[in-house]
Amino acid sequence: MDYEDWKPIYEEILQDFNYSKQEDIKAAKLLDQIRGSDRLDFIKQIHGSRVEVLGPYAGDYCEEYVFIAGSAISKFKDIEGNKFFLVTDLDGDTSLQKNKNVEGIPTFIHAHGDNQELIKRWGQRFRGKVVSTCQCRPINTVYNFGGFTDGDRCVFIADHFGAEHIILNGWDFDRPAKKIGDDSIKKKKLRWAKKLIHTVKTPISYK
Repeated sequence: MDYEDWKPIYEEILQDFNYSKQEDIKAAKLLDQIRGSDRLDFIKQIHGSRVEVLGPYAGDYCEEYVFIAGSAISKFKDIEGNKFFLVTDLDGDTSLQKNKNVEGIPTFIHAHGDNQELIKRWGQRFRGKVVSTCQCRPINTVYNFGGFTDGDRCVFIADHFGAEHIILNGWDFDRPAKKIGDDSIKKKKLRWAKKLIHTVKTPISYK
């Protein structure tokens, strides 16, 4: 998604959650300085393919390319190879996410105003293939493909790079995965995720 198309959605999110655009920009600049992005060649292979996105309640997967949304990686500790892509804002089991990246799982690391300390702590430890992303205007080596939560950001990335079809595996927009934090905020984010994924052009189905 082009940033100018994303911008009005982003500004609505900022207002709805009372987030700071300036803090998002600071986080994006920080991620650019600490890690930045590698070449995008590895993600271009999904063009024209069916892509599966694993959520917190995902079961077996079967598609050629598989995106894993953040903390869902904890259910798939044995994955390996470049058919998998991890999308994270560095919460959850970040050590596991880092290890999987070092072992060869390409990872999209997201910057937002609330995870600057996590970026400082973990950014340089992801020594495998990395693409850095943000939700504000793109900065240098930090891209914005659209998306708000780890889950819907997987969808936006797959759509941006030309997936033919996106299958959502293990998603429940009414039941957030158990994490530390305000459950009402998680549910609100899921409502946004549900709304956002239906703005992409790529056909989507559920599993």
